[in-house]
Amino acid sequence: MVDMKSMNAVEYIADHASNLEYDMLPPLALKRAGQVIVDTICCALGARVTDLGKLAGEFATATEPGSECVLWGTDTKLSAAGAAWANAVASKHLGMDDSHRVCGHVAAELVPLAIALCEQRGMSGKELVTIIAAGYDVFGAIQPGVKGAQRERGLDHKSQAGTLASAVVAALAMGLDTDKIANALALSMDMASGTEQYVFDAGLCDTKDLLSGYAVRNGMYAAQLAEAGFRGPPGALDGEYGYYHAFGDGYDPDFLSGIGKEFVIAETGFKPHAGCRHVHACVDATNNLLEQGQPDLSQVEKIKVGSYKNAITPSFRVKYDCDSVNQAGFSLPVTVSVVLNRGSWYKEDIAAFDQAAVQELVPKVEVVLDEQINADWPEKNGCKVEVTTKSGDLFEGHVSYALGEPENMLTDAEFEAKFRYLANGAIPEDNITALCNIVDTVADMNDVSELVNLTLPNN
Repeated sequence: MVDMKSMNAVEYIADHASNLEYDMLPPLALKRAGQVIVDTICCALGARVTDLGKLAGEFATATEPGSECVLWGTDTKLSAAGAAWANAVASKHLGMDDSHRVCGHVAAELVPLAIALCEQRGMSGKELVTIIAAGYDVFGAIQPGVKGAQRERGLDHKSQAGTLASAVVAALAMGLDTDKIANALALSMDMASGTEQYVFDAGLCDTKDLLSGYAVRNGMYAAQLAEAGFRGPPGALDGEYGYYHAFGDGYDPDFLSGIGKEFVIAETGFKPHAGCRHVHACVDATNNLLEQGQPDLSQVEKIKVGSYKNAITPSFRVKYDCDSVNQAGFSLPVTVSVVLNRGSWYKEDIAAFDQAAVQELVPKVEVVLDEQINADWPEKNGCKVEVTTKSGDLFEGHVSYALGEPENMLTDAEFEAKFRYLANGAIPEDNITALCNIVDTVADMNDVSELVNLTLPNN
């Protein structure tokens, strides 16, 4: 790596990405890469049968026909751009895609694009893993520096940091040199956009999932522009009007200090439940409470949920009068009420948000900022749940880390259970088993098509 002082931020990130090699990745990064790849595919397979999953496939088939890449879960082939876009939208739709405590949701913006381009070009599993790991590092260099301001302004990371990281992923898969990777990254900055208004308007729009598709589309387009010889602004990231200024509070060289020393993909977490990641600690704390004793729900007087600031703000995270499943998946009062009744938090559980037994509890929930849990964020993402009955009995549950965080990682058996839950019915049982088994051997594939063929419904 060249001295950081001799390069601007765009050049520095591009240099790291272009020089990253498979053998540089530690065992944990390789393990997580395999899990990220299979997890993303299975999330898309689970969504393929939904209305939005079908619509995304139909739209891509109509607008991006081709014979290059598989639309996962179907026998349809599309252009690389079409398959990457539709698979990205589907990967995001169920809300069970990966989650990094600082970077947010990364995989849906990177993995479908990397797979499509590697499939198109007959690239190997090692190349796929390396490209995805590089994309995570780019995401990790960009997102933390703007995260606080981004949240305050209502901006969405998936289509912003996602667009920039996708541009690098596409450029790497296309075999561009370091200068053109830098230009792809710089060009993509002016395509980065999107807000979280979709949460307030949940149930009335499809934007949450489309934002991942936007990142894929824009990143690929930026790489194509760079390949053709177009140039982006050298100060696209650290300039006076660059990304860190426009989307955050300015540039600090420390934002890039971890590149090449820490591998972001090794730090990612996985979602065993559906819905927003910020409610998952509440799910787990509630289950921890239930493991210690089942309160008589007809006798509940009050429920107290204590968590960190990002989990309880903005207002949609404490919404009591949800009008749709989409809104319910972000609401802590709904989360704790559903889990107390059903013991789980999958899409079918969230869909039960309006049942009488759940709605009986929702008004009894008080959501508060827990000072200790908040002080521990983002090093931890804990939650406390207390249920008090009319007779004065107190039931308590607490977790320091949501299940699936690096410090509380899913077991291999839990990963397999998730994969089977998502992929069941979409592809043959033998293919599901093969996907589960390929987690640790993705890098051994001579051609990524070996992986993609496992997503076919009749293979």
